[in-house]
Amino acid sequence: MKKYLLIAVCFIGLTLTSSAQAGYGTELTGNLLIPLGKYAENYQPGFGALVGFYYDVAENFRLAFVTGYLHSGINESTINGNHTDDGSNWDVSGGVGAIPALLSLRLISPGQGMRLYGMVELGLYTYRSNITGSYTVEGQPDPVPVDESEYRFESGFAAGGGVLFPLNEELSVDANLRYHWINDSEYSDVSTTDGTELGSSKIFTIGVGVNWFFV
Repeated sequence: MKKYLLIAVCFIGLTLTSSAQAGYGTELTGNLLIPLGKYAENYQPGFGALVGFYYDVAENFRLAFVTGYLHSGINESTINGNHTDDGSNWDVSGGVGAIPALLSLRLISPGQGMRLYGMVELGLYTYRSNITGSYTVEGQPDPVPVDESEYRFESGFAAGGGVLFPLNEELSVDANLRYHWINDSEYSDVSTTDGTELGSSKIFTIGVGVNWFFV
């Protein structure tokens, strides 16, 4: 672990010694959300928006804070209806939203024109679920209400990259991809060798938006 921390410190130190283009800015992207992982079939592709506030420490190194809102509705065609494995019949609707609050580290190709970048982001995701309805069990005539409306906080990270297409000195079109790995205390999907259960949600987002730079 100390070795990786030392490498990270050296990397940042080398970056800070490069020729600086001091400045800050903001970004806004619309996102297509694609659920991944064990329970992906229970959710539909979703949408959202992310906004970022960044500072260029050097010409090729950027620090940013990213937040926004991502939402995916449940796949009613998969969840609702008769389930022969347990003899139940479901009728629910709703979805799950996430509000990320992420610290973003980005390495950007220097120079003029189109610029490529890679990023790693760490932080918290605030979940808001709103799934309501009812289900019936074979042999029991009365429906059982379902109300999964709640907030909770989960840690997570994102990794990805993008391309900046400059329109002028201040404005660029930003196209990016992110893979989000989010801890999920609501279910378990991985069994470790010592018997510990780990839960996670996995999301892939495709974003297109604009990037404003202020010198």
